Amino acid sequence: MVTKSYTEGLFCWAELGSNQPETSVKFYTELFPWTVQESTFGQDQTYTVYQYNNQDIVAMYGIGEGTIPSYWGCYIAVNNLEASSMKAQQLGAEMLIAPKQVGDKGSMCAFRDPTGAMVALWEPGEHPGAGLVHAPYSMDWHELYTTDLYAAADFYTGLLGWSKEEIPTPAGPYLQFQAGEQYAAGIKQISPEMKGMVSNWGIYFKVPECDETVKKAQELGAQIIVPPTDIPGSGRFATICDPNGAYFSVQSGF
Repeated sequence: MVTKSYTEGLFCWAELGSNQPETSVKFYTELFPWTVQESTFGQDQTYTVYQYNNQDIVAMYGIGEGTIPSYWGCYIAVNNLEASSMKAQQLGAEMLIAPKQVGDKGSMCAFRDPTGAMVALWEPGEHPGAGLVHAPYSMDWHELYTTDLYAAADFYTGLLGWSKEEIPTPAGPYLQFQAGEQYAAGIKQISPEMKGMVSNWGIYFKVPECDETVKKAQELGAQIIVPPTDIPGSGRFATICDPNGAYFSVQSGF
């Protein structure tokens, strides 16, 4: 759906920090029917916005070749950044980027939650966030894999006022959250089989057909981390590592 504003507590934007921006553009514009709009900021740094149907979807910036693997970073909408950033710290977050203005677009901060996952907050100015969500080739869901399920739940419900629903699954409890009347995110416990994984937020893109997208991603050089998998009573998803090391998921049928 086309979106012009976000309820506080909903994920509103995402950025790919890429160690090889040109390779990333090639991969994502061939995997999805995205176009790009580029601008410069700072010391001649390029900021790339991926678009679909003339709507902003996500963005990308360079992090320096050969430094660290590429990664997706996610933003949550808030009404008062200063107040929310202070509250996050009171609840145990480690501030990584102090609240700052981003031109006339809005203001942001980034922190590590008490379980170690990094996430950002966004108070909109002229830029509310993605112009299209829950539609093909746009953001559809966000999910936290965490080392401490209930500590993470307490943090985000305390910070954002999310309501919580616990869903039993064969792999253990799955926590699902709402911001007002809208579903916001899910949280899973990192299992013993995932030894070595650190807490992290993951992004899901909606696609018409999960299996076809996965096949195309492989042809473009991606690694399939979780092959297409059915979720009983829902749809189908897969998790992918792009050629530069950034993890993301795709889903269909939801």
